[in-house]
Amino acid sequence: MPRRPGASLIVIGVLFAFAGKATADEAELGRSLVAQADHPMPPDATGSAGAPAVAAGAASVPAAELVEEAAPIRPPDLSYGVAARLRWVSVPGWLLNLFTKKNVPLSSWGTGIEFFRRKGNFDFVLALGYQDMSPSDGNWLGSGHSAATETNFVQFRSLALYSVDASFVWHTTFNDWVGMHYGAGFGLAIVGGKIIRTIDDNGMCTDANTGDVTQCHPAVCTATSCTDAQLQAAAHPSSDVPPALPIINVVLGLDFRLPKVRGWEARIEGGFFDAFYLGGGVGYTF
Repeated sequence: MPRRPGASLIVIGVLFAFAGKATADEAELGRSLVAQADHPMPPDATGSAGAPAVAAGAASVPAAELVEEAAPIRPPDLSYGVAARLRWVSVPGWLLNLFTKKNVPLSSWGTGIEFFRRKGNFDFVLALGYQDMSPSDGNWLGSGHSAATETNFVQFRSLALYSVDASFVWHTTFNDWVGMHYGAGFGLAIVGGKIIRTIDDNGMCTDANTGDVTQCHPAVCTATSCTDAQLQAAAHPSSDVPPALPIINVVLGLDFRLPKVRGWEARIEGGFFDAFYLGGGVGYTF
């Protein structure tokens, strides 16, 4: 019996020892939690959400590389434009006299549309054009030919040039309002229409009267007039009309601008385009 109280005391002492240690551990854990709340630890390498953290000093991608490349900027002296032209066209008698004794000079018109690229004071021009090449009806006699037997009454029926040409044009500016342009080019024209020739075979034609159709005219005509029906009865289409012709273009003119009206320009010009011409045009650059 005396051993039981001693054993009981030993058990109670062990329990109190464990209880005291547990209380001390709990107290220590509480102090640790309070310290962590006051001084939070830095996040680990994976970040709070588990995603890899960006290392300090790592190279960043420029924002410009994350967006689509910007379109190239046009140089300030480069522009494009379009223009319309209208011309009086002439093949004068003095030029025809180099090849003929008698002729009918050309006085007609032409028009066209132009597209150009301007870099500084230089234009490259591509144009589409129409040019009427039909003189009035009348007598023609070639150099070295006999008026009595070889005078021809000639009719031009819708003879015209349908052209495409390229030109190289330079500009000189005098001030904000006025300048000049000059250049040259080449191209190709499709020839439309036909020429009808009727022999003046009434035996009355001479070098002196070939310009007078009342005296020098085809035998099928009356003394004062020649109707189309009469001429068609004796005429035959000429085979001398080529299907196409080269275009030789020379231009010289003045430019006019309004400084406060952006892009607008006008011009007057003259030159040679398989015939002499004088005319003008308006254009717009953008």
